[in-house]
Amino acid sequence: MVDEHRDPEETTKDAEHEHEAEHRHTLHEGLDTLVDEVNKVVRVAIVNSKATAETIGENIRESFHGGRTNRDNVVMVRVDDESLGRMDELVEAGIVNSRSEAAALLVTEGIKAKQGMFNRIAAKVEEIRNAKEELRRMVEDEPPE
Repeated sequence: MVDEHRDPEETTKDAEHEHEAEHRHTLHEGLDTLVDEVNKVVRVAIVNSKATAETIGENIRESFHGGRTNRDNVVMVRVDDESLGRMDELVEAGIVNSRSEAAALLVTEGIKAKQGMFNRIAAKVEEIRNAKEELRRMVEDEPPE
């Protein structure tokens, strides 16, 4: 119902107030959503912090008892998107703390899984080293012509 006797300027002001009220309501809803999301992130961080603390404790225990070796060597590798995604999953799950740790874990576990093959490779490499050494000695022992 339109009031014909109402000042058009008042009608405009009422519309502006209504628009501002809607805008404030939208901002409040957005803020509530943001606060809910932050609360979720904080809860996950707290849970992960506990898991990380437990992992650190286990790692210290393993290191002390010799179950974990030092990782003093650096290797840079390029990986495909799928491998990177898997490493990120390990990090997000709290199994490891970084992509570097994820890569080290995957390399270590891959070597363990293929231990038999690596044993055969090591034996062949030793044969190659021995053959090279034998050739070196043969060349050194050859009298000059």
